[in-house]
Amino acid sequence: MGRAQFEYDEVGNTFYYVLVSFYALVLIPATFFFWPSSKLDKIERKEHCYCEGCTDKRIKAEAKRPWRRTKKFLTFLALALAWILFFIIVRKVTQIEVEHTEYDPYAILGIDQGAASSVVKKKYRELSKTMHPDKGGDPVQFDRIAKAYQALTDDESRENWEKYGNPDGPTATTFGIALPKWIVSKEYGVWVLAFYGFVLMVLLPSAVGFWWYNSIKYSIDQVLLDTTEMYYYFFHKTPKMEINRILMVLGGSFEFWRQYNKEIVERESDDTELPPLIKQFKNLSENKKERPLCLPYSLKARFFIHAHLSRFAIDSSNLRSDCAYVISKCVMLANEMLAIAQHLCFYGNPARCPSLDTIENLAKLLPMIVQALWPKNSPLLQLPHITEQNLHYFRRNRIITCADLANLNEIKRRQVLQSLSDAEYNDIVFVLQSMPRLNIEPRFEVQGEDDAQKVTVGSVVTLKIVLTRSPLLDSNKREEEIREVGEEEAEPVEVVGDEEETNEEKDNNAPKRKIWEKPKKKQNRTKPTKNRQGQKTKLIKKPVIKSEENNKEKLEEQKKNRKENNDDMETIGDSENEEPSGSEKGYVKDENEKENGSDFEVMDESDNEDWTNENMAKKNPFWQVGVKRPIQCTVLTSRAKNSSGGGYCLLIRSFVSWSCQQCIAQHSLMSRRWK
Repeated sequence: MGRAQFEYDEVGNTFYYVLVSFYALVLIPATFFFWPSSKLDKIERKEHCYCEGCTDKRIKAEAKRPWRRTKKFLTFLALALAWILFFIIVRKVTQIEVEHTEYDPYAILGIDQGAASSVVKKKYRELSKTMHPDKGGDPVQFDRIAKAYQALTDDESRENWEKYGNPDGPTATTFGIALPKWIVSKEYGVWVLAFYGFVLMVLLPSAVGFWWYNSIKYSIDQVLLDTTEMYYYFFHKTPKMEINRILMVLGGSFEFWRQYNKEIVERESDDTELPPLIKQFKNLSENKKERPLCLPYSLKARFFIHAHLSRFAIDSSNLRSDCAYVISKCVMLANEMLAIAQHLCFYGNPARCPSLDTIENLAKLLPMIVQALWPKNSPLLQLPHITEQNLHYFRRNRIITCADLANLNEIKRRQVLQSLSDAEYNDIVFVLQSMPRLNIEPRFEVQGEDDAQKVTVGSVVTLKIVLTRSPLLDSNKREEEIREVGEEEAEPVEVVGDEEETNEEKDNNAPKRKIWEKPKKKQNRTKPTKNRQGQKTKLIKKPVIKSEENNKEKLEEQKKNRKENNDDMETIGDSENEEPSGSEKGYVKDENEKENGSDFEVMDESDNEDWTNENMAKKNPFWQVGVKRPIQCTVLTSRAKNSSGGGYCLLIRSFVSWSCQQCIAQHSLMSRRWK
């Protein structure tokens, strides 16, 4: 059997068709996948939170944008060059001339289409006289003329020509290999074969092996399988885990060990910087010998988690970058731990499956990491600019969660946060508007039944849940409240005051206070006692002056009153014109402290109003329970008891009046506190 002969493209025309086909097969999907998006990566909001954490986050995002823009430009440039090359190849293909010509006997003889047989014979005789080989003609050309004459005169040849395009009948068509001939030449054949061998036998298997051996290390959630196995082991070992134990297991994840993760950076400075910081945390359990929780990488990761939850400031920039990397992995690992616990509850050993407390603690873990708060901390601390100092005032106003703060009206919310500036207050409002308010509507039904709401024994019950998400703080409602406040401020308000306020001059050029700000206290003006009895003013703590002559008598009266009321209280004086003596001088204030803004000043009508509103904001003020009529103070001096209008109360250390309900209410409040 002879060796097969292959015809290669001598000119290279057919090779361009193959090249443009495979090139388009790769270029079109690559363009669709790598083309830079014309849309913005993130829609920039008109408002931002300008707290320290959000500002740092935006700075880091801005630092990555130059490289992102450079990458986008390089990708666009590479795709543009690839398409330019594609159009060059297409243009080359369109310029290739087709050498195949259709066989036409009329054109060979030089006569018109459909000429008669007599015309064909006449033309053939004329050409034979000049083109015959015996008369010096071209034998190839004469052979073509003879074949054309036969095709037009012979019935069988004419039928073959009309049917197959050739007088001789059907013929085979030969196609060559669409590769240039130099590829298989002796000069370049060895190099081409070596290139094929490198691509198909070295490069491709290496790429597939590298991808495979890296992919089998991770689960579908990109968590190391060794870490997953460690979670299974500890959940089986200790089914009931507290928060601290869960954090220990989380810190022992192999993602934080350089042996498994090459992104981890180990520095020599860690040996000197970490030990002093670790000693400040008492719950790290660094002395435990349980592997791998006792290894240095685990202790370092555990410290970063505790520092993040405690909002501990780390001075070293290297440690801060390591802490940020560890916390970025914790969200993914916390979800993996929760998924493993659920898997063990459904398919594991019932005797060793995680307890309900463990699953509850795992569910708390993700919010803890996101909010950087321990479970014992108030959820209000996740708001910007809120510190521990603000929580005491929040508790007084029955504000426990972020929803309680969002449910307040604009005036009350601004009054609660009056210690913050307008910019800080806007940051809190922005965060509250970003938080979700979830409305869950569950519904049970038996599908396929006429009465789907009726559940019988053995029925397959389907639970359908409609989850509606809305902002925690409605911006439209807030705008309406602000508009109403503005309208109320614009309306003229008739001020009805006491006899003292109607007589004093008012400054029309004084700046108008904001609705959430407290009114400024007015200067103390001395008035006769007769005119001040009808006013609703409260004396908060007036200076008491005693004399040395009546010390013994007053002390005996105080001891007698303490015995009658069974109250253990310190004694102070009861007369304005007496001097203090002994240890009682600590309670005496100078008269000049009134002008300096001390506690010894008279509360005017506006202060009484603020004090009353603050107490009315509480849902059930305990001091109002049972107070239906005026009560009398039982801890009064003898002089006070004999007075008709009131007296000095030793319990609240102030003057009380039987006609002033606020004094009686404060007395009742202080009585309950002392008891």
